[in-house]
Amino acid sequence: MTRVSENSQSTALKYAINMAKSKMEDLQLKGSTLKKVRRPSDDPVANIESLNLQAKNVDNDQYLKNSNYAMLQLSATESSLQQLTEVMMIAKERAIAQASDIYNPEIRKNVANEIRELLNQTLSIANKRIGNRYIFSGFSTLKAPFDIKGSYFGDEGHMTLEVSKDFFTPINLNGKEVFYTSENSDYRNEHPLDEFPDLYDTRNFLYRNVPKDQLKENQNFIDKGRLEGSIYKSKPSPIDADFRQKDNLFQQLNTFVAALENNDANTIQSLLEKFDSSISRLVTLRTRIGSITKNIEISKDILESQIISNKERRSYLVDSDIAELFADMIKQESILKTAYKTGNNTINQTLLDFIR
Repeated sequence: MTRVSENSQSTALKYAINMAKSKMEDLQLKGSTLKKVRRPSDDPVANIESLNLQAKNVDNDQYLKNSNYAMLQLSATESSLQQLTEVMMIAKERAIAQASDIYNPEIRKNVANEIRELLNQTLSIANKRIGNRYIFSGFSTLKAPFDIKGSYFGDEGHMTLEVSKDFFTPINLNGKEVFYTSENSDYRNEHPLDEFPDLYDTRNFLYRNVPKDQLKENQNFIDKGRLEGSIYKSKPSPIDADFRQKDNLFQQLNTFVAALENNDANTIQSLLEKFDSSISRLVTLRTRIGSITKNIEISKDILESQIISNKERRSYLVDSDIAELFADMIKQESILKTAYKTGNNTINQTLLDFIR
């Protein structure tokens, strides 16, 4: 009985010492990493919540990156719109001054040179890039959207980015809506008769089999593409370049240059209304960009707040409380010393101690 009891006592002491050592080592590891949850088994519930918070912050970090890129794109767009507005306001000022008859042709030719510079500046703005991507090309960002004539080679695409969960925002304006004056018209500039297949373009008729006197008499019908009382029909002709030429900022400035060089005050006067319309549209677009930018800024503030809140909660779940940790280490060190002392007094006993 004595031998079994002594063995049991020795085994219990060794177990207590090993447990004390294990707890001390665990506290020392927590002290070195400052993490109280190092393994899922340490606290399964806290570990799951911590992983979820970490995943949310990874998503939020990407949303912030998207927001920053969107802000860069929108800032470049807003700056371009401001420059375009200034260009058109200068053009309008020159048009107001040159619309009167007090200026001679030489002065107007000098002004025409200034407007050409504005035209070149407009082309530079239209083909502005961020890196190697054009900002006014729609989806076709690797292709220059405009040439000096105002022909548009981009598309009508609006790129969007997810700047917060399920919140997608447009980050660009395409060249059509910025540089073309009519929002409802197509930049491909279809002929007015294209939508009416029953009407035929008279420019391809060659007026065959039509007497000259009848041609003159029925000129109004000919202009509409059909002859009264006739069934002459032909395929529509290729659309004239004049119909394909869209009323855009480039055309307005080119028309202004031509009017100045030709000393045409009436044409200059007619451009004033077009300049007003273009300036008004550009201001409206700047307002739209400002509204989008404001929404993204609000979204960024919310994301940054969420990231901080998630980090604080995750720190509470997995990080060690330093004061509490050191108190536990001192307490465990005392336990370990006591276990060592008790074990030393018991295990080191010899046969002579029992004989006594």
